[in-house]
Formats: sequence, C-alpha cells, structure tokens
Amino acid sequence: MFARVYHQPGGCRISRLRLNSHPRHLRLGHAGALLKSLLDIQYYIELQRRILDIFRYVSCHERNFDTYSVVLESLLIDTCSFFDSSCQTFIREKSLAGHAFKQESSVVNFQKKVSGNAEFNFADYRELLEDDFVLSTKKVNLNPYEDVFYSNPMHYVPDAISGYLIEPFKEWAAGSTSPWWKAFTGLKHDRLTSFREARLRNVIHSLAAVFIILTLRNEAEFKAGSVSLELYELGLMVSCA
Repeated sequence: MFARVYHQPGGCRISRLRLNSHPRHLRLGHAGALLKSLLDIQYYIELQRRILDIFRYVSCHERNFDTYSVVLESLLIDTCSFFDSSCQTFIREKSLAGHAFKQESSVVNFQKKVSGNAEFNFADYRELLEDDFVLSTKKVNLNPYEDVFYSNPMHYVPDAISGYLIEPFKEWAAGSTSPWWKAFTGLKHDRLTSFREARLRNVIHSLAAVFIILTLRNEAEFKAGSVSLELYELGLMVSCA
C-alpha cells in the first residue's frame, strides 16, 4: 500500500524501512516476536485489495475519479468507518500513554472521550491531530495511477519517485472538513439520495487518510520492518511541508 517517506533538507525522501529483513526465527517466532499480527494493518490490507480489484475494471486515472457505484459506496462506507475507529483508538492510546495533545482544552469532554465514556468526532480529530502531526502536509503518491505507474516503488531511488500525489487532509490547514468525509456522512444518513457521492476520488482519499493514521499508530512496527510487504502496493506516503 503506502510506504512512508520522511522530510529531509532538500526535499522528500523515502524511508528505507527494513521490510521483512529480520532473520527467519525473529519473523516467524513465538508471540511477542517482531512480526506480529496487527489487526488494523490486516483490516487495511483487505480494504486495499478491494480497491485494487476495482482498478481491474476502472482505470486509476483522474478522468475516472468521478465514477460512482454501489461497490464504491460499500468500500467508502467501510473505509471511513475504519478511519473513525482508528482515530478513536490512536488518540486514546496516545493520551493514556502520557501524550499531551496541544488542543486538548478545545475538545469538549476530552477526558470522558479518552476513557471511552463518550466518542470523539471528526472535528475532534482535526483539532487534535492537525496541531500535533500536521496531517494537512501529508501526501500520498498513487502507485497504480495510469500515467505514472510504479509497479514496485521500493526499488526506486528516492529522487526517482515523482507521480500522482493526493492530499487527503489538505482542507485541515484551513480548519475545514475533508470532502471524502462529507460524502461519507451524507451516505450514512441517506444512501439513496447521496448515492452519487460514492465516487472513486473519495474512496482513494479515504484510503490514503486511513493509511496515514495507520503509520502513526504503528510507527515502531513500520520502522522495524515487521509489517506485510503487501501494505505497500497502493502508494507511497510523503510528508513534505
């Protein structure tokens, strides 16, 4: 899916993660070994398989990004629901581990939400995560894009990656709601009326958003190379300001 790229002086660089480079006895050992089963990663891989299957019938190109269908609707609902769950979990884990979010005081009932007695909402995610992680600067290179296709991006040198970039959190810089999330909420309330919002563009952006949260929550596993290689089939995440 997405490989993480870190910002360095002079531009963006692909993080040289040690993907599955550990000795076999570490990768396939007992519970607690480096290669562990991460439920959120496995869930995301399943969502990725579904979008890659769609690309067999609808080419990954901006000319097709306004395509909508029942299949895309289902994938958008599942992806955004998973984004919701992932953000809830990530924020709670960070807070309980001692991380102090800069905008905690701006979130109504923050401690109640951390304890699980209330739920965070999308506005809370934007308030808490944008200030601490500047998600509006994160970009994803879409590997299967028709005009600039990368079949195995990890084989390219960093400066050779120059493809189709998407920014799932771009609107957060201005304090606005992401279009793909607006589409999701519309579909939740009335799938029939909002059916045409289930566009390929919204699905792609929502998947990129999930992946960014995934890498933040599992950063140690990504850096250790204990995540599946399949995770990198869809794109490359970059983080240039």
